[in-house]
Amino acid sequence: MPIPTSRDEFIEYCLRALGKPVIQINLDEDQIEDRVSEALYVYQQFHYDAVVQTYMQHEVTSSTLRFAANTTGTFTNNEVIVGVTSGTTGFATATVNAAAIKFYTTSATNNSATPADEYSDTARHTFVEGETILGRTSGATGVVGTSNSSFTAIVAGDMDNRWFPVSESVIGITKVFAPFDSRMSADILFDPQSQFNMSLLSNFTSNSIIPYVIGRQYQQLLNDTFRGRPGIRFSRHTNRLFVDVNWYTTFAPGQHIVLEGYRVINPDTYTDVWSDRWLQRYTIALLKQQWGGNLSKYGGIALPGGVTLDGRTILNEAKQEVRDLEAEVETKYQNPPMFIVG
Repeated sequence: MPIPTSRDEFIEYCLRALGKPVIQINLDEDQIEDRVSEALYVYQQFHYDAVVQTYMQHEVTSSTLRFAANTTGTFTNNEVIVGVTSGTTGFATATVNAAAIKFYTTSATNNSATPADEYSDTARHTFVEGETILGRTSGATGVVGTSNSSFTAIVAGDMDNRWFPVSESVIGITKVFAPFDSRMSADILFDPQSQFNMSLLSNFTSNSIIPYVIGRQYQQLLNDTFRGRPGIRFSRHTNRLFVDVNWYTTFAPGQHIVLEGYRVINPDTYTDVWSDRWLQRYTIALLKQQWGGNLSKYGGIALPGGVTLDGRTILNEAKQEVRDLEAEVETKYQNPPMFIVG
């Protein structure tokens, strides 16, 4: 049996299984593409061979503010900036060029700034286009530009969005590792205190590691009881990961975090996906269902030699095959939900 190694070969294989070229398969090319895409979607949703656990690095980003012209003076890093019209305040984190800076918004008191809405992913403080931005330390000023089809004056980053963008190929996020914050991670790799505890390992290994393991488990139990673990919220339909923490004390622009999750295997890159037997059978059943639906609209179709195609029978058979295959993938090939729920 030839093994399909591309989408086109996969389609031809499925059509031959239905009888092509001995029998004319009454399907439009768009219908075929739709059914293959549908089969892939179900396969990626439920089959454990369709996804792989992965770790993704992400750099926390600031927002970008673009001015209509070069600024008067130079904004300094980490100085408080204020919008003269909106009253919005923020921290300038970097200078991009003479007409743009990196920043994130805050609330301000006199000449200092303190974070506001640290936990909210809906409340927003923002500068407005056309207003003058003043640097409280440097005295630099700049007028925010006006957006058009080729220019965006204000581009929000992670610190102002209060969420991280996630690739559309990711179907689930299970954990977030933030450096040097044991509240964000149940793992001990990034926690300085836990690293110190690990240095004490030699005190136990001379006799037994059991007391150390029990001590670490008890320490984690205390942490979970009195501090807990922040929640994370993710939906693949939004491609946004929300982390329920104080953003201004947990994250900082330029900081790198690691996300643990599950990513869909791209069949165009890993062509062995097209040889999966369940995917082949399910696609054939969907194509057969579409074919039967097309034929059933016209009743019996006479073929040369007195043979008649019964569209209604083909449709009913295909519907049952689809139901059986969907039940099979849910009972035999689906990971337990706890493996991918964050």
